[in-house]
Amino acid sequence: MARSTLLVIIAAFVILGGAVILAQNTGTTTYGTADEGTRVEAPGTRVESDSDKTRIQAPGVDITVPKNKDGD
Repeated sequence: MARSTLLVIIAAFVILGGAVILAQNTGTTTYGTADEGTRVEAPGTRVESDSDKTRIQAPGVDITVPKNKDGD
């Protein structure tokens, strides 16, 4: 009985550890910067910015804001 209990406990720790690792890998945010602009991607959200505009996309949202060229 003690041996089977020990195996069940070890299996539970292995499954729990795998679940934690999987949860950490699925919720990542990606940042990228290039000479022409910046790009940010998060789960469900995306922001891109370059010399001409900034664009924000999220569930139910799609906004593009042009940058003012004359300095106003």
